[in-house]
Amino acid sequence: MDKTPVKLVYRGKEYQSFSECYYDNKDIARISIPTFVKRVREGKSIEEALTAPKGRTLVTRLGSHTVDGIEYENLPSIARAYGLKESLVYRRYHRGLRGTELLPPKLRKDYAPPPPKPKPPSRWQLEADGVVYRSVREACRKLGIEIHTFRNRRNRGCTVEQALGLAPVPKRPRKGSTLYEIEGEKLCLNDISKKYGVDPSTFKRRVEKGMSYLEAATKPSRLSKLNKR
Repeated sequence: MDKTPVKLVYRGKEYQSFSECYYDNKDIARISIPTFVKRVREGKSIEEALTAPKGRTLVTRLGSHTVDGIEYENLPSIARAYGLKESLVYRRYHRGLRGTELLPPKLRKDYAPPPPKPKPPSRWQLEADGVVYRSVREACRKLGIEIHTFRNRRNRGCTVEQALGLAPVPKRPRKGSTLYEIEGEKLCLNDISKKYGVDPSTFKRRVEKGMSYLEAATKPSRLSKLNKR
């Protein structure tokens, strides 16, 4: 039955005999091997010879379809090849899908699963000095700061870095001291004098003239200009 040398090509693979082709694709075969050989010798395509049930024809008014580079005689043959229900393939066809789109995306050769969605940040997450901590407690534990110390500093207006000891903590101003906010930091007159090297009275006089706090703290004095000369 199968002794005459043959050369069959199906789905891009070359076979040297009818039996080799039949048994390699037996999962979609709906007939016996003698029927398969007979059909191929009669001129039928390998797809049709393997999948057409006896007494039925694969001729269809919808024509053939090319899916992932392979031509199928009709929609049922696509369903059989991919283990799908015929009704599913027909539904996709009547929705206007053609060719490879007749297959669900996960069955296509070019299917690439979507990248995993990044987990949303925890509501307790804390970032300080470029490091992300899962919580305030974790940050305090790793940096050796008591949790109540952190909270007290934050209540005083310290930044997260200051509260965690990663930046200098400003001294508490004396009661009644006026605080000036410069570059996001609240400072009393003594702090401004130490940080910017400006006399407190000079700073206050400049502010009274309408200067911003930053300009009043950083503007060079006449004396310093004369010394540079």
